[in-house]
Amino acid sequence: MNTNKVAQRSRAGPPETATRPCFDTLAQPRRMTDPPSRCFTEEEKTMKSNQRWSLPFVVGLSLAVQSADAREPGVPTSVPPGNTIGAAVGASFPPGFYFSSRSGYWDAELKDGSGDFGGQTNTLTDTAAQFLWAPGTTLWGGDYKAFVTIPLLNNEQDRTSPFPPPLQGSSSKLSLGNIEISPISLSWQLEPGVFVSAGINMYAPTGDFDPNAPISSGGDFWAFAPSLGFSYLRNGWNTSIFTSYFTNTESSSTDYKSGDEVLVNVSALKDFGGWSLGPVGYYRKQITDDENNGSYYGGTTLEKAEQAALGIGFSTRLGKVETNINLTRDFHVRNTVGGSKLWVNFSMPIGGKP
Repeated sequence: MNTNKVAQRSRAGPPETATRPCFDTLAQPRRMTDPPSRCFTEEEKTMKSNQRWSLPFVVGLSLAVQSADAREPGVPTSVPPGNTIGAAVGASFPPGFYFSSRSGYWDAELKDGSGDFGGQTNTLTDTAAQFLWAPGTTLWGGDYKAFVTIPLLNNEQDRTSPFPPPLQGSSSKLSLGNIEISPISLSWQLEPGVFVSAGINMYAPTGDFDPNAPISSGGDFWAFAPSLGFSYLRNGWNTSIFTSYFTNTESSSTDYKSGDEVLVNVSALKDFGGWSLGPVGYYRKQITDDENNGSYYGGTTLEKAEQAALGIGFSTRLGKVETNINLTRDFHVRNTVGGSKLWVNFSMPIGGKP
């Protein structure tokens, strides 16, 4: 399943950038995306005059994965696109404490603004642990819950041409990602089996960020994402739509501010007697331009990211454990990384009403 720190210092010197993954909300995991980049010397800038880095530099993904967020070079999205697919995102939880884990594998390639290969491949694996509390209280007529999601990301990256030789080669990083905090999420039942939800998620700069490294696991800025969910749970169907709007603060290290993004996750699973199957998908689009108020990355910004995917989801219950498996494939990728993802998610109660 939504954002960057405000700062005011500009740095001279030619640093390189990093890449990282991500995840998101609701007792369901998310995946990640990652990109590349670096600041060029005056000589390199002359050689690359007037070049806007939409090809060699692109926003990446997350563990949470990851949102879903267009990012500063080398920084993954706050949550991976598709982070809530398979989940009944509008419904409320019975009072109690819940634990969920979401794990993903993403084999991805960097694509430029035309959808052509951008010279970078990423193999991303992640696990996110989520702890959710539903106290059984209501606020504004809606059932209240709150949760925190802690992601662990592993990113293996390989770069070739058209990246300049100093940026080519292989690298990897295993690290904590940016932690997601949702202090308030509300769910309303409109009529039997029909639910809507609304909430706010925050993403803390807890990941490993180094603008001079080839890979980072998070940015040094905050992200914020208000969200709306809808679930139709009738006649054996789980038809759910979850929409988030991500906005970022400015990086305190690089004075770079990533643009706002919208992420829409969709599921339509049909129950067949103890198990459910159906199509899933997501759409992610950057709405506003990035801003570079410093000297990192040669003063350039990335082009707007956009991607869409379709796939199939499977859900079942094993005792008290809800199990969800999704396989998706990006069919439209611009200025970001995309490919095939396998998601395995588990959710279970770990305590009764407090």
